[in-house]
Amino acid sequence: MKKRAILMVSDDFLPNVGGIAAHVLEISRALANLGNRVVVLTRIYDPEEKYPELEIHDNIEIIRVRTSNYKKLRALEFIVKGKATLKKLIGLEQFDVIHSHKLITDSMITKVPFSGLKIFTNHSSTFLNWYANKEIRKIHFLLQHYQGNISPSNELHTKIQTIFPKTPSINISNGVDANKFKPNELLRAETRIALGYSDADQVVMIARRLEAKNGVRYFVEAIPEMVATNPQIQCLIVGDGSERTYIEKFIKEHKLQHHVTMRTNIQNHEMPSYFNAADLVVLPSLMEATSIAGLEAMACAKPLLGTRVGGIPEIIEAGRTGELIDAKSSKAIAVGVELMLANRQRLFDYGIAARESVLNHFSWEQIARKTVRFYEACQSQIGASNEASKAR
Repeated sequence: MKKRAILMVSDDFLPNVGGIAAHVLEISRALANLGNRVVVLTRIYDPEEKYPELEIHDNIEIIRVRTSNYKKLRALEFIVKGKATLKKLIGLEQFDVIHSHKLITDSMITKVPFSGLKIFTNHSSTFLNWYANKEIRKIHFLLQHYQGNISPSNELHTKIQTIFPKTPSINISNGVDANKFKPNELLRAETRIALGYSDADQVVMIARRLEAKNGVRYFVEAIPEMVATNPQIQCLIVGDGSERTYIEKFIKEHKLQHHVTMRTNIQNHEMPSYFNAADLVVLPSLMEATSIAGLEAMACAKPLLGTRVGGIPEIIEAGRTGELIDAKSSKAIAVGVELMLANRQRLFDYGIAARESVLNHFSWEQIARKTVRFYEACQSQIGASNEASKAR
């Protein structure tokens, strides 16, 4: 396997919490572990300057572009400064691949002359909204310069193919570090004690950014019915976002404080503790690629209850690793939780099967190898196209 110099461009990266930031870190680390040179170009708002502009992390070189106090201008700042930095980098070193991850900022930054391969991984809910609203010209403008498109769900893969039928495209799921995320009974006991849970409590967890697309509101609105049916239920919400105020207000108005624990600004390295503390993990998303949080829960041997949207049915095998329900339905969540918690042995069996599925299909090494093979396929297609052009 040829070793490559890969320049990752991502508007979203450490220390941010969320799926794309985690994905870029893990795929970069896995590609580096295969012997590739990986550089990540990202941005950061860091007024206290806790994070250096240049850092080596797990054999990955991280270059951070600092942005200002003006939140609304940060993306634009990254486009301008990031493009200048990108041009400088590709002028100093011969990179084989530029691989970007954010629909708008990264795509604008990578519109520069480059002799290598440009790849885009499409994680974007904005892409899905634009596609649904037939705003195809926006998508075409942003993505037309890429020579290969990766999608972490069949839904994204199918839709991007309809816009760019001649551009190589592949569905490669997200992955998970099964050595970091794994069952740990001691960690489970310690975390449950720290959170104030008893052995009898049944902990139902969501690990989501508190944004509309993640359906957290439907989960929260299901809690009154859940605890009325089963008073032993404790709900653990890990995440932060724009819907936090609504959620906290709902919990207070319905006097659910004794049944709900919220944790915000939790770093990814802390997540194994919370997943291990849970008995069931819910993915109430309205749109989703391959949920990294879902895979992390599965790696910790936790069964999933998830909605039939995007890539969620691709990781949940209904009746074996979890169950699937309709989206946008608090009733479906409440009933699904009740049915799954009713049979502890089945819940345990689902968890064992969930970890087995992760080990067999979703390791980051497997994802990285698939990614490299896609690079090779795209490069071969470009070479064949160039030869055909010469022949004409």
